[in-house]
Amino acid sequence: MTEENGKEKTDRLQELINLRSRILDDMESSRKLLSEIESEIAAENPVSVARIVREQPRHINVDLDNISTGIQRLDELMSGGYPEASNVMLSGPPYSSKYMIADHFIVNSLASGYPVIVVSLDRDVRSLRYDISRLDTPVEAYEDRGLLKFVDAYSKNIQMDSDSRNATVIDSAANISLFLKTMDNICGSFVAKYGRYRMVLFSLTGWITQSGDEKTFPKALQHFTQRRKLEGATTLYLIEDGIFEKSLYENMNYFMDGSVEFRSETSTEYLRVRGLKKIKSRDWIEVINNGGNISLGSFELKRIK
Repeated sequence: MTEENGKEKTDRLQELINLRSRILDDMESSRKLLSEIESEIAAENPVSVARIVREQPRHINVDLDNISTGIQRLDELMSGGYPEASNVMLSGPPYSSKYMIADHFIVNSLASGYPVIVVSLDRDVRSLRYDISRLDTPVEAYEDRGLLKFVDAYSKNIQMDSDSRNATVIDSAANISLFLKTMDNICGSFVAKYGRYRMVLFSLTGWITQSGDEKTFPKALQHFTQRRKLEGATTLYLIEDGIFEKSLYENMNYFMDGSVEFRSETSTEYLRVRGLKKIKSRDWIEVINNGGNISLGSFELKRIK
């Protein structure tokens, strides 16, 4: 290879690198602009965005790769957010920031015009509604418009009334086959009406406890996760650490696309992301929680092999 040919190849490589950088910048600008437009439409009439999403041609993909977590630094760590149509487990000790992470996902999805199904298995709907409303979200308005649906599988289990007049109340998840059938029907109605939806399940801990059978639970979870993925739903599953046998956690992870794990050391909380693709760091990263405003400490940008 002559020196001149070598220089031409080097120049061409640099040209391609610069072109790639410009394209990526354009894509990011388009993504931000689209998000702003959808938020403005949602503020006027949330149902409009859902209808647009449902009626858009199949070859158009609004969320090209990822769905925002609703937290800027977490989006940066995940190169955009959760993958489209994925099952993601949030695991950690009680009172960890996994609950706030889930709430931000709900709020961001609603603000973007996407319907959300919230399944309650071990928390009363009143506390869930309160936590979501603390993030300046008109919970009741979204419920009235049908974009936010609570499925209450907790209240009857402890013999109390549900706090939401719009919630679908079921006895419990003790009858696994009935619970799965009920959830499939609810999710199917959302697909028929809106074309897609997102979901948060509070929590796998409550589901396992209500079912009373750790051995058969993985089969039920397999059905549940596969149906949500086929319907194009991005679903978050919360669970407490250290309550069940280690083998059960391993089995559950098998049906997930990835997980966000939390741990605490003295007064500092950390998270790390397992599974998923395009994660910028697999290390434990400090979680900064300022009264519900979540951010992350610094993380090194690494090439994950």
